[in-house]
Amino acid sequence: MVILFLGKHMKNRKIHDIPLFNTKTAHIYQGAFGSGEHETTKACIRHLESINLDNKTVLDIGCGTGILGICASLLGAKEVFGYDISYDACKTALECNKLNGISNNHIICGLQDCINGSFDVIAANIYFDILIDISGFIQASLAPDGLVILSGIPVEFNYDVRRHYMNVGFEVINLQIHEDFTTVLLKDNTLS
Repeated sequence: MVILFLGKHMKNRKIHDIPLFNTKTAHIYQGAFGSGEHETTKACIRHLESINLDNKTVLDIGCGTGILGICASLLGAKEVFGYDISYDACKTALECNKLNGISNNHIICGLQDCINGSFDVIAANIYFDILIDISGFIQASLAPDGLVILSGIPVEFNYDVRRHYMNVGFEVINLQIHEDFTTVLLKDNTLS
C-alpha cells in the first residue's frame, strides 16, 4: 500500500454510508470524485454485489475515493488494487480504508503502467473516451472467466463504447441505462 501524508482535515469531512446487501456498510469521506451518490457509482456497487467476490482479485481503475474497492473488500474480495492519477483522490481513498478498517484495498497513485497482474473483476467508472483508450490494458489484465464493469458512459456514447469492446472480443452481459449515464457488464470471449 502506498503511504501518503494525510492531514487532519479528513476528520472534518462528512461521512457517507453505503449499505451493502450483506448487511455491511461502507463509510466514505466526502472527497475527490464523490462519495457514492452518483448513479454510475450506485450501478457499479450493485454489479459488485451481484458477483461472488469471495477469494477474488479486483482492480478499480480510476479509484477516486476508493468506494468500489472498499465495497469489493467488504463483499469478500481477497485483494483489491485501485489506481488513480489524482493525488488528492488517493489520499482520501487511503483515509477511507482506515475508516473502514480495510487493509486489502491497495491504492496506487499513477497510471495503468503501475499495475501488472490478472484480475477476476475489473471496474472502471471513468470518462468514456478513456474506457476506449485503455481497452487493451483491461483485456490484458482480465483473468479467464473474469468480468468487467464499465460506467461513467454518457447515454449518447454508450453504443460507441459497447461496439468498441465487442469488436475486440467482449460480450455484453448486462446493460443499464440510467438518467444521464450507462453501465455495462462484460465478459471477454477471447479468454474462454
